[in-house]
Amino acid sequence: MNVIDQQLKQLAQEAQQHPPRSKQRQQALAKLLGAIQQSGKLTRPYPGQFHGFYEDIYDEAKQRLFCYICERIDDYNPSFEVLQWVNFLLKQRFFMEASRSMMPTVHKGIDAKRVKRLTLDDLEKNNPAEVNPQLTPSLSQEIIHYLETDPEGLFNQTYTSNQPAANFQFLALKLLSGYSWKEISEELGIKISTLSSFYQRCLTKFSPKLREYLSS
Repeated sequence: MNVIDQQLKQLAQEAQQHPPRSKQRQQALAKLLGAIQQSGKLTRPYPGQFHGFYEDIYDEAKQRLFCYICERIDDYNPSFEVLQWVNFLLKQRFFMEASRSMMPTVHKGIDAKRVKRLTLDDLEKNNPAEVNPQLTPSLSQEIIHYLETDPEGLFNQTYTSNQPAANFQFLALKLLSGYSWKEISEELGIKISTLSSFYQRCLTKFSPKLREYLSS
């Protein structure tokens, strides 16, 4: 066992020894996550794929992975190296989950490089033609109009990180206009993972109203 593997295993086992939500466990977990990142040995799954989306997906996958580690550190089996465990989870679970939530679905024959980033994913599941401007301009424009007018004031008043500017209306319109998570993150000064998680929660919350509007 090399020095890095030994250090990570010690930190993981230390965290397991303390009660859940205790200060001692949180401190051990913080050290563990920091050591994992500093090791430089986190896998980067599927290199060369997800052109134009890869870094955003990877950041989201890491955030999901680290949340899982904090919540489920007791599931770690010391008979495996920590990096074996986390890299398996990152590649086989969290990277694919992040890619499904952050990538638009692209139909056969459509050039993925020309498709705008991140439409309203929840709506796509129920609309075969999707809401991407390249595919169905009229539907996309209807959604944009509804988001812009926000007749009930719900989209504009739902925001994250105590920043009214970081509201669902702003995020959705930015994404539908083709801005990347990185660009939006830099503009608002909020982490990509925080914005993406907030956006996905809003989709779940508002999808009934969006579907109702589109069917009216």
